[in-house]
Amino acid sequence: MQDVSGELATAATEFGDTGLRPLGREMLHEQIYAMLRDELMMGRFAPGQKLPLRSLAKLLGTSLMPVRDALQRLESQGCIVSTSQRTMMIPELSMQQQSEICHLRVLLECEAARLAATNRSEKQLHEIAHYCDQIQDAGETADIDLFLTSNYKFHIMIAEASGLVMLPSLLEPLWMRLGPSVRASKPDQDHLLKAVGFHRDILRALENRDPVAAEAGVRRDIEECKIEFPA
Repeated sequence: MQDVSGELATAATEFGDTGLRPLGREMLHEQIYAMLRDELMMGRFAPGQKLPLRSLAKLLGTSLMPVRDALQRLESQGCIVSTSQRTMMIPELSMQQQSEICHLRVLLECEAARLAATNRSEKQLHEIAHYCDQIQDAGETADIDLFLTSNYKFHIMIAEASGLVMLPSLLEPLWMRLGPSVRASKPDQDHLLKAVGFHRDILRALENRDPVAAEAGVRRDIEECKIEFPA
């Protein structure tokens, strides 16, 4: 019989280079959900990749139940899907689904930017500027990990600065669905550097409390920097 350490090594190999690590006993459903959410946004899972329940539980060092609960929560948000073999899997987005995500982001995030331009605090502006600097660092070094993290935090901070309390929770599932496909598309450095310019424009608009320019900047970022994936 394979010992626990051997089972853990096998599970770790199955999921490759992710940020998943064993959890303490006090970290259950919410912590597992948060970890998987971040991994999805970072594109650590590939489109079409299966997420075996037992392997995940072994890797995280927990029982099956909290992992199952977290996966079911993600499934209810449409971020993962169940296969005919009752295994959870990362969905492969169709062109129609990609277009819908882009459309919804424009509707929600443009409004967020418009409101944030007048509602943001100096502290929030400072944090947005910090993430903008990280996006530039990511573009200059072609660091996709840093780009995905800082890009998400930049946009979510704008949503928080809008004053619409429910907005970040509405945006999260869209970003979770998009993350695996963004990484799989392997954006090149030119694409990342193009995004840097748009984010600088958005930051400048927020600094100037210009809602029209902020909204326009977010629209350009979403529509012109989107990555076309194969159908």
